[in-house]
Amino acid sequence: MMGVFQRIKDSLSTKNKWTILTLAWGIGVICLHLQYVHLSGTDFTKDFKDLEHQKDFTKDFKDVELQKPVLKSQGYDVLLNSYMRAGSSLTGMVFGYRSDSFYVYEPLWKISQWTYLHGNSAVCKADRLECRHVEPGTEYQDKASADKKRPPGSLVIAKNILHNTYDCQFQDYERMVFEPLVTAKFGGPSWNTMRECLKHKSKYKTCFQRHMPKKCKDSTHKVTKVLRLTTDLLAPVLQSRDNLKAIHLFRDPRAIINSRIETDWYPAGTEKLVIENAESLCNKMLYDFREGQKVQKLFPDRFRFIYYEDFSVDVLNKSKILYNYLGMTENDKYYPEIIKYPAAKNAASVETERKKNTAYWWRKTFKWELVEKMEEICKDVYKELGYKSFSNIQEYSDLSIPSVVIPKEYLIV
Repeated sequence: MMGVFQRIKDSLSTKNKWTILTLAWGIGVICLHLQYVHLSGTDFTKDFKDLEHQKDFTKDFKDVELQKPVLKSQGYDVLLNSYMRAGSSLTGMVFGYRSDSFYVYEPLWKISQWTYLHGNSAVCKADRLECRHVEPGTEYQDKASADKKRPPGSLVIAKNILHNTYDCQFQDYERMVFEPLVTAKFGGPSWNTMRECLKHKSKYKTCFQRHMPKKCKDSTHKVTKVLRLTTDLLAPVLQSRDNLKAIHLFRDPRAIINSRIETDWYPAGTEKLVIENAESLCNKMLYDFREGQKVQKLFPDRFRFIYYEDFSVDVLNKSKILYNYLGMTENDKYYPEIIKYPAAKNAASVETERKKNTAYWWRKTFKWELVEKMEEICKDVYKELGYKSFSNIQEYSDLSIPSVVIPKEYLIV
């Protein structure tokens, strides 16, 4: 260092400014190097521990609430979960045919026509008690379907379809979801412009992209009717969507089976098929009830059970109660289609009477022999859900004896 200072002294004597600046820069580099060598052995953790007087930024982050999605001031989106031929079409109409709703009828139909997703790792047949292990992200083909061109399904795909529907995001929707004879035909007023567009022989994709995203975004409520998920699978969907409410619809399994027998396209034309259907249905219903109770505890304000036997007794007034639950405006102008439905009217014809009394009409047509055979298969469902086990044909034929006593906590009141 003495040599350095001697050189500075010599430079000053000659008054060479450029030399002075160069030497000063060199001294700075040397000092920084010496300082670095000194600091390289310092315990920095001790320094941080001693900085307790400094501001604690982590406390600020803990005190700041994470910003949640902004909820609408009025109204929820709706997921109606149920079974084939359980009265879900009428119930879905009540929510989806409103002028302020966008309704997608069975968005999972195309990927799982004859199957349903059971828990996180199984796919089961809807018409027989048969399941196979499938991981959530593993694609499967609905082998029961005769249409080999159907897109593959998976639990991940199913959840994405639901989320995309509620978000009005319709990429690849024509391939994965849209079916003219299902989606557009039974989707109600939401699909009027789509149906009109198709009349002019326009392509499905062109009509869909031209009309449906805007219709969805302009609606107050997005509504889906889903028949291919067990109730436990609704929990993660509810968890990720604060503005969604789910309703699970039950109906007497004997009434469901009777309706399937009378439906031309449903494979339940023989006693063997009836029994297989009953086994699959009652197994799923019992699972749905038990798992649904757990979902209800997690989301007491956003998940509930209803019974078709309760709902169909007084469709209009029960609908208004459910509208209130869902934040839907109670004004007739929003649901003119529902008011016109036979179940909401007073009329005298036999056919209308059957449509009005859909919950109990099945006891006039469903054979006692099948009732007896279903007793052993479905007795646990009857017991836990409140459906009556009939001991003889006389009791069964007496329509003054109710076939269900609905637990009061599940009544629509």
